[in-house]
Amino acid sequence: MLAGYAARMVPAARRGRAIAIVLAGITLALCAGVPAGTALAAAAGWRASFALLAVLALVLTGLVRWKVPAFPGDGSGNRAPLRLVARMPGIRSVLVVTGLLLTAHQAVYTYIAPVAARAGFGRTSLVLFVFGAATVAGIWLTGILADRHLRTTLCAALVLIAAAMLGLCLAASIPAVLLTAVAAWGAAFGGAPTLLQAALIDASGAAAADTATSIQTTVYNVGIAAGSLAGGLVLGRAGPSALPWVTFALVAGALATVAGRRGAFPASTGGRP
Repeated sequence: MLAGYAARMVPAARRGRAIAIVLAGITLALCAGVPAGTALAAAAGWRASFALLAVLALVLTGLVRWKVPAFPGDGSGNRAPLRLVARMPGIRSVLVVTGLLLTAHQAVYTYIAPVAARAGFGRTSLVLFVFGAATVAGIWLTGILADRHLRTTLCAALVLIAAAMLGLCLAASIPAVLLTAVAAWGAAFGGAPTLLQAALIDASGAAAADTATSIQTTVYNVGIAAGSLAGGLVLGRAGPSALPWVTFALVAGALATVAGRRGAFPASTGGRP
């Protein structure tokens, strides 16, 4: 909802940057909120974390009412049905790439601890920190490039993830290679959701953005579940060394889709007729 809302607040040529800002906030919150909540729970008990969350939610509600501009809602008669939005040109291609990318990502990310342990690097917290910091950097860079170079930036992000997976496959036992690969993976994955959401809203138009985004959110969650399941099955049968190969294959499929469906992924936001 936030990404679709942000897209309605700005001209079409600035949608990518607006979505990047929104997703940057979410990423920063995830990076800061988990350790902050853990520290607060350790110091004052878990109830204190929930109490703080309740207070922050009330404050946030007030800020939204005060600062966020209001847009008229769409009546049920004016809202595009799900099936019609799903059939719009470019929508299905964006959803396919979204599903492939999230499945690929979760297959390794869910089991990053055994992947790092197999490489002889037991400090999973450091690996996660490097990934999180690189993710923030990737979102910032994407915000600069998304509007003018959407397709090129998305292709570069997918290539970078594929290269990172090859690094994990071939030389993860070298700590420098492991951390460099994780940083490249984090930077690329941090920017990819912004690019996919910008492409989706560009295909649907701002009027149908909420409906299109709801479909994409479903695909996101299916990809998360599918990736975790597939990664668990591969981990149990072939071990952690096989996980990056699974991700590499799925990302290659996503890259082939982006390269072959140029109409679904315009060169820039607002680039469709």
